[in-house]
Amino acid sequence: MFFKKSRAKIAGKFKWFPRACVLKHPVNTQELGEAISRKCTVTPADVHAVIRAMPEVMAFYLENGRSVHLDGLGSFYYKLSCAGKGVDSPEEVSVEQVRAVRVQFIPERSKQADGYRRVLGEGVELVEFGK
Repeated sequence: MFFKKSRAKIAGKFKWFPRACVLKHPVNTQELGEAISRKCTVTPADVHAVIRAMPEVMAFYLENGRSVHLDGLGSFYYKLSCAGKGVDSPEEVSVEQVRAVRVQFIPERSKQADGYRRVLGEGVELVEFGK
């Protein structure tokens, strides 16, 4: 994983931090389908069809109050953003407080002898971009 040096103003002072960066363009559905098909007996076209159907099917379940768990990947669920719009009593809580509906993703973790390990994010080696 690559990072760049980034400057941010914190409490009136500028500080430097590493910031994750990505290279070129994201992996597209075609590339992902071809890579997945090399790992199993499914054709790239079949993988592509499943990937294309996933957003609509996941949205259906999420909109109906369910979370979606993909074995080996993790869980998705809706989260409401109401930042700065708290009220003083339960009777005042309303939909007008919601600023945004977001999708939260939690990578799957598995129990190992030495504790829990996440499938995504474990063993990531950080390398400064350009070096």
